[in-house]
Amino acid sequence: MNDTEENLGYFARHQCSIQWQVFLSAFASEFGQQIPVAELRVLMARLGMSMAQSIPTPTGDTITELEDSINSIWFDMDWGWVNLVEKNDGLFIEHHVAPLQCAFGEDALSWSPAILEGIYAHWFSLISGDSRLKLTQVEHEQPGDFLLVFRLGQSA
Repeated sequence: MNDTEENLGYFARHQCSIQWQVFLSAFASEFGQQIPVAELRVLMARLGMSMAQSIPTPTGDTITELEDSINSIWFDMDWGWVNLVEKNDGLFIEHHVAPLQCAFGEDALSWSPAILEGIYAHWFSLISGDSRLKLTQVEHEQPGDFLLVFRLGQSA
């Protein structure tokens, strides 16, 4: 591991308040042992949608303005930052350094990002008004780099 990765890991570990780390780690462990991943993803997405109703909906007339609006929300919450990337097959949301790994542990990364999936799905349903667009998490080449990637587009 190089210095940059170590530094990033250090800061990522400090995104979750220490008073909650033990509780959330135990919570994630119990949930992970008792509930199948597919069901946990559904539950976390529903929690994300509920959270989104208490968070301002981002605005913007361009991708850059929308990205800035989303980042303003995440910066205020200390939940990392995003890059929005337009590609032929959809809009990709690259969410950097979300506090999920720190809060729930690395083993929960198979289901905890669905919280963000629910938030983004709610936001983009309001922004686009297009029910044909679906938001899903996609895998990327470098797991462990504190990057979560989501795709907004029509179902394949």
